This record gives sequence, C-alpha cells and structure tokens, in this order.
Amino acid sequence: MTPEGSELITARADDMIAGYDDTAVLGPLQLRLHPGITALLGRNGSGKTTLMRTLCGIIPPLSGRCVVLGEEVADGAAVRSRVGYLGHKSALSSGLSVAQNLSFWRTINASLPQISLIAEAELIGRFDLEPILDKRVSALSRGQRQRVDLARLAMTDPEFVVLDEPLTGLDPVYAAETRALLHEWGTTRTVLYSTHSVPEALELASRFLIVDGRDVLTLGSDGTAITETQILQSLGASS
Repeated sequence: MTPEGSELITARADDMIAGYDDTAVLGPLQLRLHPGITALLGRNGSGKTTLMRTLCGIIPPLSGRCVVLGEEVADGAAVRSRVGYLGHKSALSSGLSVAQNLSFWRTINASLPQISLIAEAELIGRFDLEPILDKRVSALSRGQRQRVDLARLAMTDPEFVVLDEPLTGLDPVYAAETRALLHEWGTTRTVLYSTHSVPEALELASRFLIVDGRDVLTLGSDGTAITETQILQSLGASS
C-alpha cells in the first residue's frame, strides 16, 4: 500500500479502462480507495459490478494500471488471498450442505500462498451457522445463504472487502446484523460497498464513488460531509 498524506491507499487506478473483451465499460479512471467504508453508487447497468470485479482481480483491466494492496493486478493471483468478494451470484454450491460448502472453500483457500485461515468453529459461531450446517444451500432462505457466503468470504480474514449489494432481499434482522459487521470491518480494513440506497450509503460510509457515464466521481475524500441531495445530483437526478 502507498501512503497518501496520513492515510494508506488500499487500491488505486491510474488511467484504467475496465470492461470485457474489447468493450470498454468504464474509464479511463483515476481513483483511490482508503481504509474505512466507501459506498459505490450508480444507475442500473452503469458498471459498478465491472469496477468491483476489476479491483478484485477477477477480470483484468483493458488498459492502464490497477494496484491493490501494493500489487499490480492482472489476473488477480497476487491478491486473491487478501481480497474478499461477495457478488450478486452466490459462490456456494446449492446441492451441497453448508458444512460441505465451508469444507470445500477451506480446501480451495488453503492452497493459496501465504494464507492463514480463520478457525472453522470461530466462523460457525460468528455467523450463527450451527443450526443450518447440515442443510443444503438450496433449502436456505436468502438471509441464511448470505450468512454462509459472508462466512466463506471471512474465512481468509481479507484486508480488502468488496460487497455487491449485500443487503438486497434481507429481512430487517439480517440486514441490521450485516450492517453491524460492515461497521466492524470498516474500523480495521477497507470495505467497498455497492448499494442502490442513498440513505443506507450515508449511514454506513464516509466516502462515496459515483459512477457517472464512463467516469467515477469521488465524494467525501476531503472529510467534508456529504448530503443525499449531493449524491442524487451526482447520479443525475433532477432537482
């Protein structure tokens, strides 16, 4: 990571173009992500997921530089064990039980270089998985699946956590528990959090990335308070 003032930079993009094959979706971008919670907002289809997947090393940038945790990101191998990603689509196998899924991901993660895994019992207790360990994932509710997926993500104790709309479809209890977890993570690491809810973003985050066309605007990086009106105007809402 690179110092910028008194803070550290977890992820940076310099003249980065993100997209798929030969189709550019975003960029060229200049952005910096710091420890704490940064909310990512944009209209449907704006490219939020493309940006997150690029920063995680899941897809390579089409051009420019992307540096995460001090490593140049190309195929993602250099940072895979240090980044936790929760996408729209669950990383769990629906035909396996919760216990079998956790065992599978423990085996996969254990093969990564310089990895230290959180103990299984700690994950089960932290995410309240004991009552559902023997259930197939296909039989779980949305909130239960989300808890298992978060346990899967937390297994490697990632330094950079990237979450694509993690509260969508959760009931109020699970949503509150997830918000509390994000607050906890934000005190010790960098969290990039995508949401369509501006009030939710304002509650959780101190910095904001706004996808505007092929550009990404940064709000709150200088410590100034950001309002709902400012965010909505940046998203193109009429006044």
